[in-house]
Amino acid sequence: MEACVALFLALFLGHLLGDFVFQPGRLVVAKRHGISGMVLHTGIVTLCTAVALLSDIGRLWPALVLAGLAHLGIEYLTIRARRMMEASGLALFLLDQALHIVSLAIIASVMGESVLPALGPWHVSTAILAATCGLMAAMFLGSILAFEVRVLALGTVDSGAAGPILRLDAGRVFGFAERGAALAIGLLSPFPALGILAFAPRAAYALTRSNPDRARQMSDAAVGLIICAVLWLLIVFASSSRF
Repeated sequence: MEACVALFLALFLGHLLGDFVFQPGRLVVAKRHGISGMVLHTGIVTLCTAVALLSDIGRLWPALVLAGLAHLGIEYLTIRARRMMEASGLALFLLDQALHIVSLAIIASVMGESVLPALGPWHVSTAILAATCGLMAAMFLGSILAFEVRVLALGTVDSGAAGPILRLDAGRVFGFAERGAALAIGLLSPFPALGILAFAPRAAYALTRSNPDRARQMSDAAVGLIICAVLWLLIVFASSSRF
């Protein structure tokens, strides 16, 4: 079972890199408007996954192909759902990510025999691989989740035909650092609760602002704290369990 977890984490790392780190807002708009953007996005995700599987790519290429095809199919379904359903961006985002995670879990459970945990070409412990995935999720997936919660709760003034798109600005970069620092403190400190201190600057800044900016800042801090707490629990479980 540990081998299946190792394969799932490697596939998930590739997904995080391709779906968040290397998916700019322009590509989000492009994939929502045509198949070419969707295919380009899937190609980037598949390439990132290939890098994540590099230590054993000669044996794991079928898992890579299945992950790429599954990603393309899920993107097609969720983009159609966005056009047809009157659902919030948050609901669609959670549906999209849930489908991706389930598909990767199925692939890992079927094809994960004798897989060793690795970061690209380097073999590492399951704990390090899980922590890397957790940090990537906190920093990059977390920014989208915090944004969608904020849009649902407080609304947005930056919405076009493709829906509201999160821009890469100073506030978003600060969020990357904030959540990454919180989770890193939680993982490395003998007192994981100290990770909450990473959100103190945002909370202090929010107190100097008037509504609605104060509400936006506090929403981002609250969502970030919840994300880091959940990821900390998942990393500890994946690192300490013997399945």
